[in-house]
Amino acid sequence: MRPATASCGPPNALLDLSPAARIGVVGPAVTRLYADEGDRWVAGNWPSVDGVPLDRIGPDDGSAVGAVVLTSRVSVHDGADTLHLSVEAEGQPVAVALWRNLGGFPQGAPYRSAGVEPMLGRVFDRAAAEDGDSAVAPPTGEVTWRLTVTATRRT
Repeated sequence: MRPATASCGPPNALLDLSPAARIGVVGPAVTRLYADEGDRWVAGNWPSVDGVPLDRIGPDDGSAVGAVVLTSRVSVHDGADTLHLSVEAEGQPVAVALWRNLGGFPQGAPYRSAGVEPMLGRVFDRAAAEDGDSAVAPPTGEVTWRLTVTATRRT
C-alpha cells in the first residue's frame, strides 16, 4: 500500500482589503508564482517574482495571480489592523498560498478578492509537485496540523 499524498490546507481567508493593504512574510522566502490558470509556476524570492510584486494588494488593475510562498507564517496588514496566520505540521511540508484577483478572473465576470491560505504541501496541483512538495500521510493515515490565527489593531 502506498502512502497517500496531498497538497491541501486549512480553510483559506478571503479578505476584503483596501488597495493600501500589504502582505508580510519574513524573508527572503522561495516563492512560486502561478501567473495563469495552469499548474506551471516560476520560482523567485519574496516579495517579487518575475517582476510581479506580491506584497502589495493595490487597486483593481485587471490582474489575477496566485503564489505559493515556502513559509509557515504570513501577516496581512491593512490600516491599523493586522491578521497573523501560521501553520505547523510535524514532518510535513507547509506553505502559504496567496490569491490576488484584482478584476482579472474569471473572464466575463471578474471580481476583486484576496486570499491567504496556510496549507499542507507546497504546490496547487500535485501534477507539478517535486520531491518533498506533497504532504504524505503516514501508515496510521493521520496527519495533525495546527493553524494559528491572531488579529491585532494598532491604537
